[in-house]
Amino acid sequence: MRVVKVYVNGVAVEVPEGATVLNAIEKAGYSVPLLCYLDGLFNEATCRVCVVLVNGRVVPACRFPASDGIKVTTESDELLRYRRTNLELLLSTHRIECWSCSRKSGCELLALSKQLGVEGIPVCAECPLAGDSCLVARGEPCLGPLTVAGCSAECTRNGAPCTGCRGFITRPEVWKSAAEFYREHGVDGKKVEVAMRFFWASVPDHLKKIALGGAP
Repeated sequence: MRVVKVYVNGVAVEVPEGATVLNAIEKAGYSVPLLCYLDGLFNEATCRVCVVLVNGRVVPACRFPASDGIKVTTESDELLRYRRTNLELLLSTHRIECWSCSRKSGCELLALSKQLGVEGIPVCAECPLAGDSCLVARGEPCLGPLTVAGCSAECTRNGAPCTGCRGFITRPEVWKSAAEFYREHGVDGKKVEVAMRFFWASVPDHLKKIALGGAP
């Protein structure tokens, strides 16, 4: 079988002809973010979070064919910007209901958001509680549905509502979904307002109106 030599971040590796740039990256001991790719089943490059530079050109690593002598760069400020933008575009159309998602344990979107520094997933995605144990479902004015993820939801491990220590999410659609969640479980809107005022002094009025308008 014919092989081709690829240079990944300066490391030379040989892969079979017909392999992808991703195959060469992994053989060289490096990695790139992956979301839609599933080895042997799907590699249509629809999410574009695995983009790399090949001879200075931005391409999806999971789909681009490896060829002899190409030079691959897996990390740069430019690539980080592209990956963040692509993930933000995916999140903009994603239905955020992390508090009731059965797949929140091990959520790939959450992991990528943390890795790329993208805001958009609420702390409910990493809450260790499940089902009826959700504090909002008990009527507690927990700020988890409105709070940026990244703390591993430590406060809920002690049965205490989230205090929003990482700050509030700025996406209005997330606030709308959270407001509906509060309303469904009879959470007192005044208590939500008190929590927001106490922990978040700078919440824009338009976001407050969304949350309070959706809560009783």
